[in-house]
Amino acid sequence: MSIASTLGALGQVSLALSPKIPAAKPHTVTQVGAEWLTSVLAQDTPGARVVDVEDRGGTSGTTDRRRLQLTWNDEGVEADLPTNLFVKATSPSPKNRTMVAALWMAINEVKFYTQVRPTLGDIAPRCYYARAGHGARFVLLLDDLVELGARPVLHGDEFTIDHARALVDTLAQLHAVYWRSPRLETDLSWAAPMTGRPGFSLLARQFRVTRRKFLAQADERELGPRVRRMLRLLNEHDLDLYRTWSEGPQTFVHGDSHVGNTYATADGRAGLLDWQVVFRTRGTREVSYLIVGALTRELRQAHEKELIQRYLDRLAEAGVSDPPTFEQAFDDYRFFAHDSWDSNALTMLWPGLHPPESLQAGHERVSAAIDDLAVDEIVEQRVKDGYRA
Repeated sequence: MSIASTLGALGQVSLALSPKIPAAKPHTVTQVGAEWLTSVLAQDTPGARVVDVEDRGGTSGTTDRRRLQLTWNDEGVEADLPTNLFVKATSPSPKNRTMVAALWMAINEVKFYTQVRPTLGDIAPRCYYARAGHGARFVLLLDDLVELGARPVLHGDEFTIDHARALVDTLAQLHAVYWRSPRLETDLSWAAPMTGRPGFSLLARQFRVTRRKFLAQADERELGPRVRRMLRLLNEHDLDLYRTWSEGPQTFVHGDSHVGNTYATADGRAGLLDWQVVFRTRGTREVSYLIVGALTRELRQAHEKELIQRYLDRLAEAGVSDPPTFEQAFDDYRFFAHDSWDSNALTMLWPGLHPPESLQAGHERVSAAIDDLAVDEIVEQRVKDGYRA
């Protein structure tokens, strides 16, 4: 990542820490009111007006989220304007804003909804409005999936093999659209490779700090020998390993396909939420991130090969002429398991993002996968040989 990009990320962090900056309103959920909603949703419907907004509750983490129910006047009802919305906006927590700002998460998500979502069918919520500014100030108006019959999967919910299969289908659908796409070098070039992502240097440094902390507390955390060896290899060779992510067939990826960012539709399909850390790499990274992070040890051992083959089959059915072989995909699946471990560990050391018991369960799942898949061995192989297509 360039010095200019690093300085830009640091500048965004400084703005995020400030309690107030000049920014277009609304950029918090409390600023979203009837008059503004009317101006956004009824601009093509003369006379329509939101007459009441009911806050139906929500949650707060890296961003602030609320469900709203709108009451329209007769003109709005006649035009069948949206009555149930999901608002996603700036976190009130300076600490959480720093993460969003450093990695340009809000900017990424707004670009996703304005430039990518229209090509993907219904694997993500429909967006009615999207705007992002500096310092992680932003606002999104999305469909309220609950009102449409979908079920967001929460941390702690049982993650079934049927939902895993549906999500593998969804990932293949996404990846097939952008498999070796020329758009990745033109209008979607902002979806950078791993080492070119905004804030990459800061993220890589934080991963190193996290690994060192876990190694220093190895007895308490009960890290197995394969996990400890993997962490040492990563801290010695992480930049070279990250560069290999840019080799092989590139596609647009969600970037954070953990269980809490997924939902199930009434007819058994699956979708993805929180498109904040999109970038480009091999699609097998996303499949590994999902399976290793979401499935219990027993389910993973019983179904991981089936799910990988399903992904490859769906790519071929979608018109991808050069999907990886099963052997290539399985090697990548093992290699990219390190990223699931890193991401879960980093979140464990960043209190307030997810329930501690869910993070601990995730830690146990990903650590078991590192042992079962001998991830330290393939990481060592990639250190010596790089990525081999």
